[in-house]
Amino acid sequence: MNYKAWQGTRTSYIQDIITDTHMIQNHRKNYTLILLPFLLASIAAGGLLLLSASTSPGYASTNDGNNSNNSMTTNPSSTLLPNSYSSSALGNTYATLDLTPNMIAAGGPIPPNYTIAQQEAECAAEQENPGWYPTLAPAEHHDSARSEMYPCAQFPGSYTGPNNVYAYPSPLSTYITPFSMATRGIDEMYIYGGAAADAKPPTGQTYVASVEPGTLDEKWRTYLNNGNITNEFYLQGAVYTLPDGTLAATAGHQLFKLNATTGAIIAKVTLPTGDNPASDSGFNGLSIFPGDGSLILKSFNRPVGCPLNGYSAAAYACPGAPASASPSVLSVVDPDTWKVLGWVQGTENSAGRITASQFEGKNYAYFAGSSNVFRYVWDGNNITLDETWGPVPYLKPGQTIAGAVEILGNWMILTTNGNPSNVPMSVVAISQANSSKLTTLDPIPLEPGQQSTYYAHGAVDPENNRIYAMDAGVHKAFAVNIDPSTGNMSVAWVESQWSQSYIMLIGPSYARVFVNTNMSSLVTQNVSEMKPGSIGANYKEQIQWRDAATGNLLAASDFFPSSASYADVPVGYGGLIYDITNIGNIIALQVLPATNVTSTTNADMASTTTTTTGQNSTSAAG
Repeated sequence: MNYKAWQGTRTSYIQDIITDTHMIQNHRKNYTLILLPFLLASIAAGGLLLLSASTSPGYASTNDGNNSNNSMTTNPSSTLLPNSYSSSALGNTYATLDLTPNMIAAGGPIPPNYTIAQQEAECAAEQENPGWYPTLAPAEHHDSARSEMYPCAQFPGSYTGPNNVYAYPSPLSTYITPFSMATRGIDEMYIYGGAAADAKPPTGQTYVASVEPGTLDEKWRTYLNNGNITNEFYLQGAVYTLPDGTLAATAGHQLFKLNATTGAIIAKVTLPTGDNPASDSGFNGLSIFPGDGSLILKSFNRPVGCPLNGYSAAAYACPGAPASASPSVLSVVDPDTWKVLGWVQGTENSAGRITASQFEGKNYAYFAGSSNVFRYVWDGNNITLDETWGPVPYLKPGQTIAGAVEILGNWMILTTNGNPSNVPMSVVAISQANSSKLTTLDPIPLEPGQQSTYYAHGAVDPENNRIYAMDAGVHKAFAVNIDPSTGNMSVAWVESQWSQSYIMLIGPSYARVFVNTNMSSLVTQNVSEMKPGSIGANYKEQIQWRDAATGNLLAASDFFPSSASYADVPVGYGGLIYDITNIGNIIALQVLPATNVTSTTNADMASTTTTTTGQNSTSAAG
């Protein structure tokens, strides 16, 4: 669809949404009366100092929202009230879902706008995403390249004027320690949760549940395992929608296939763990080879003898982790027969999830180990180390492990410092064609006493030759431009935003929107001291929408209890974004222009790329 056609249909979409919203607002008084006891209880508990049921919610801070002082400036492009929770109520207020202005503004459930949803479904059906079901969000990373780019998901707000944010939480805290969501049809979405040993209290029961859009009620739930009983290592995987319409999900060292309509388990396979005991092996998700549709999974291993659980155990909490554990195992599974087709044990233990690529007619799997990047080739019968490529050392002195790699055209991209480091983070680009061709860029220098870290991996936009990532150590979001022919990189923009979550990119190439969380705490600014809770929680979190081209803030939600730890900000049909909270509520979020006058992206967005001169990348032999 070209820009003019997009602009016309988008105007129609937004007028439909505004009409629907006005219908909701007509019922707001009744909704507020229903929730009046809840509101009074919140005020009495000190959780809210001020709430307004007017149609004009408050404004957000234009700074990073994380300073301990109270100096705030207003931003007419967002709908956030100044922080009102108190550090004296630590352990209660931070993990309490209070009624907020965004919720009052919505007045009740927010069903997907079906005009937008139909357009998104048509877009997804036409999109080339080999190996995955043709839906808006088949996986927590969208595609096998782990781009985190959802081009069919629409942003119904304004790119040039003020926006309002509307929110509706699930009535019950049903979805404890969620991690990822996936869609199938317009009215079908699924959530993966449990297996969160790093939560307080920890949850060892891995589950997949079907969620009703609009009401956010649970339609069915299937438990996959219980780590408390099996006494095996567990960490979070994800839920995926496969080409035949079934669901896939990992739990421990097993892979499950589920009926997406009923939740019934269709098949289960126990994955090989090589030299590592099965009880110390966990498979944290999967990818799909674009060439033949085979599933590729990789284990992340806990050092033998360590009793700790969860990601932190295998990444740094167990003695010597991750390097002290046995190397990761790669397994290939047939998506139809659900049988293991081949497996191989690597040479390093890897925290990041597996990435798949088809390059020059071959199926490759990439992962970053504790110090090197490796490539494996799948020929349809065997999975083997590609001895013609790498391994590539990717760490500078003092840097720490990377998460998953992403594929951007010819380049394999990663960011360092998955664990806190006293040296700056690097963005690393390695050529798929020639592993000796490597470029790096350190986007954000550190000041004395600062640390750098970002647990998640970044997001990539091949159409705009752009890389996005966060540095939670210094509370920044940033974008990097990459030259597709040389791999040289330069900083495009840097903005204040504090997050350990995965970035989502939504919208078409000429109107891309950057979506992620933003943390706020009145008791600490040190990311290593953040406690998501629910017991002992010491921060809250909001969702922010930014113009991906410029970094400008388009909208920001209220602050809610912390989002799922180190997880995604799921996209949903109908222009919705979902905040999945650690305490078990899903919050549906809708952004709309603040007035009835629809303002859209100006025509220059279709052809203009914003860059900032300054730091340049350096080249090195790999």
